[in-house]
Amino acid sequence: MRMRPSMRENFRYLLIRVVPEDLRFDSLDLYRSVSDVVECMYGDLLSAQIWPSVILVSGSYAIIRCRRGLESPLETALATVTIIKDKPAAVHTMLTSGTVRSLRERIPKERAVRQGKVIISKTSYNAVFYSAGKIDLKENAMYHEIPRYITEEDTEDHYYDE
Repeated sequence: MRMRPSMRENFRYLLIRVVPEDLRFDSLDLYRSVSDVVECMYGDLLSAQIWPSVILVSGSYAIIRCRRGLESPLETALATVTIIKDKPAAVHTMLTSGTVRSLRERIPKERAVRQGKVIISKTSYNAVFYSAGKIDLKENAMYHEIPRYITEEDTEDHYYDE
């Protein structure tokens, strides 16, 4: 049986950014940190009313759900997060919205950190280095550039010429 829209629970969604950006974490790690902080600040009663939940993790950005009207206490609690996955971290609230879709559109796409040239086996490639450790190589062919994808682990024994 389907609930009428007027009887459904109303939620708000918060877009957050985790600093440092190179910290690797999943939704469970973030949830544990957020729930610990909310329980320590407000106790079990208000923590159960806020009902924080991690909806999406994308790089250093995440979307957290809470009940409508309780976004402000959750934002205050998020400002006190200092550890995620046993590593020092900080959480910054970016936006609050009533839909997940509008926040997904606001998550920035992965940007290139720097560009340069890489020489592998006496072959020169144009390279784009990303913050997540991904490196895109483009080999100049006769009519177009051929993409090659490697990671930083693959490049330990290669020399860079910028």
